Amino acid sequence: PKVYEVIASGDCEAIFQLEGGGIKKFMMQMQPSSLEDVMAGISMYRPGPMQFLDDFLKGKRDPESVHYDHPLLKGILATTYGCIVYQEQVMQIAQQIAGYSFGGADVMRRAIAKKKEKILQEQKKIFIEGGKPPGDRTEKQIEGAVARGVPKEVADALFERILKFAQYAFNKSHAAAYAVLSYQTAYLKCYYPLHYITAVINDRISNADEVRHYIN
Repeated sequence: PKVYEVIASGDCEAIFQLEGGGIKKFMMQMQPSSLEDVMAGISMYRPGPMQFLDDFLKGKRDPESVHYDHPLLKGILATTYGCIVYQEQVMQIAQQIAGYSFGGADVMRRAIAKKKEKILQEQKKIFIEGGKPPGDRTEKQIEGAVARGVPKEVADALFERILKFAQYAFNKSHAAAYAVLSYQTAYLKCYYPLHYITAVINDRISNADEVRHYIN
């Protein structure tokens, strides 16, 4: 817990991925209490996802306020307080809401990221009503959200939400690797501050500006 307290205090100099002024401020606002929080923070503090920061912070402070358009979404989005943050979440939504296969969900994610209007409309129709993706011989017939009991208007709104985020969504496995390093460096700073800052300064010994920065 003390490690998360260091991060939440904004004392993030020499902590991997968390040194920038903006991300430090965000960590102070968020008050992370788990590795999942650090992962989400690293993923969301980027152009695009930033538009959802207020929703994320509100959900973090009051999990009971988080609204899910469909009960199936809770299992997918609970750790990010109802926000779509990761590419893997986009794929899980496609699988659980519309019945895509794992491979088909990844094809859908990549198609959305390309933002080609014709492809987007094809994918939206399949996501909502079902069908077979054109040109994909490996994918079986997809049920679609409506056939799986999801109201059409809910499926439509959910796909539009995915569209808004998919082009920015971060890869969760990448964020997890980043967050582990963030935690490890924060742990060293928290429990071995003298040793750690000495190592950091020695690592930058030929850069006078950075040496001065870390000494200050």
